[in-house]
Amino acid sequence: MVFLQNVIHWIYMIFAAVSCFFLVKHLFKREKNKGIVNDIVYAYCIIPFLLRILQIK
Repeated sequence: MVFLQNVIHWIYMIFAAVSCFFLVKHLFKREKNKGIVNDIVYAYCIIPFLLRILQIK
């Protein structure tokens, strides 16, 4: 059971890292929607992923 929990945890961490990378990559390569509101939305979406990757609750 502990092994399965560790596997699920690592899958979640990999998913969080990939999602964060995808969001950061698209943050800097935007062609449209470059307003401050969109920057806030991106930051709001990126911060939880960064906290999970750094294992800060």
